[in-house]
Amino acid sequence: MIRKTNSLFQKIIDEWKPDQIKEIIGFFWMQRDIVMESSEEHEKAREKIIEFWRQLYKKYKGKGEKSLTQEDKKILSEASKLTAILAQIDPESYEWLKLSAPYVHEHFNSSFFIQSLDELKNKGDSTKSAKYIGEIYLKMLEKITPDFDKKHIRPIIEFLYSASAQENANKICNIYGSRGYEFLRDIYERYNASK
Repeated sequence: MIRKTNSLFQKIIDEWKPDQIKEIIGFFWMQRDIVMESSEEHEKAREKIIEFWRQLYKKYKGKGEKSLTQEDKKILSEASKLTAILAQIDPESYEWLKLSAPYVHEHFNSSFFIQSLDELKNKGDSTKSAKYIGEIYLKMLEKITPDFDKKHIRPIIEFLYSASAQENANKICNIYGSRGYEFLRDIYERYNASK
């Protein structure tokens, strides 16, 4: 947990000015490759980022969309970039990702988000990961229909089907199809051929 101190960082957190919070998230995101390296120092840095994300979640948890300002939505969009520092999706980070997912388009972060989900599909228990990723993806589809980058979207859908998350995979494919996007049709048909 980030301790209450008189540090500049803590003052920024306490004041919660949107531009400064987005700058912090941007800085953390730029450190993503470094903090994922295996060392005690990098693990401590990653834990500080996780604690910041935890505070951000607590600030926005339970707020309805109508109570979120445009700046709040942009912060949640920027926070989605922190997905890149997760070793895997666990129950806590799942909640954080669901909170950000509907707003990833607000600050042009949907492609980064999808890429991170694609990378996370191979980490942790595949059944749990598939459940989490499928539900997070559906949450994102409530607001947008991202079609870039297909090289990350298609493997996610393949993964959902192969990891026994067929119901969510079908929902995702059906949403894309109903919105005029056909690039998942072949995958859908292959996994639903026996029906």
